[in-house]
Amino acid sequence: MYQIFSPPEHLRHIIRYYWLLDLSIKGRGVTEYIFAYPYVNWVFTLGAPYTVKDNQFDPLVIRDTRILGPRTNFAEYLHPEGNLAFGVTFQFGSTLPIFKEETSLLTNKIILQDEILPAFNWLTPFFEEVQPDVFMNTFNNQIEKLSRGKDRNGQVLWNQFLELIIGGKNYASSANRMSRMLQISQRHLQRITMQYAGLTPKQVQSMIRCRLAIKHIHKTGCTPDFFHYGFYDQNHFIKEVKRWSGHTPVALLSLLP
Repeated sequence: MYQIFSPPEHLRHIIRYYWLLDLSIKGRGVTEYIFAYPYVNWVFTLGAPYTVKDNQFDPLVIRDTRILGPRTNFAEYLHPEGNLAFGVTFQFGSTLPIFKEETSLLTNKIILQDEILPAFNWLTPFFEEVQPDVFMNTFNNQIEKLSRGKDRNGQVLWNQFLELIIGGKNYASSANRMSRMLQISQRHLQRITMQYAGLTPKQVQSMIRCRLAIKHIHKTGCTPDFFHYGFYDQNHFIKEVKRWSGHTPVALLSLLP
């Protein structure tokens, strides 16, 4: 039902993947949880409208091309039978050079593309008239033009900060310690994370370690070492997972495909 397409090597720091949803097979409606925080999704809808809902807002029916800002919890995407949608999932924090707004202003929003995209030389999403691979080539060229020469230093610092956490040695480190490791001030680090993620350094850290711990359980079926992921105990883990997903770990794992 979902086909995943990889971007070219030189754009992988910006685009996570492309995806094509085809529910033309009879009886194949789907509820999908894979498009959740921290990623921004730009979805081009063909066919029937679909619904986005989470535990913060009323369900919203999407009838046209929208950009789905990063969400602070796991959202459900309810696709009706017969729907066809093409989407672009951007890397965490990579949209800043492309969109007109900082990530913090996109969080938990569903936005018309014209509201945040540059007005010049953009693409018109008539997917009925082109093949996905043809459109992806055009899209790649346009993304490359828009991202060229934009705030390289900030992007480098943002990626270095993510690596500090994802590397597994700073799940519980203070923001002060991580800023010293990056050789910048704590205030500068906070400016970077708010700009690229709309979150404080500690919030980014909390969200990432929750996702990685849940991923470990989902993949192995085993309870992780909570201290390894920076949690004080099991209750701390449950509290933080519920904060980001709106569900307990057990309930969340039952929802994930």
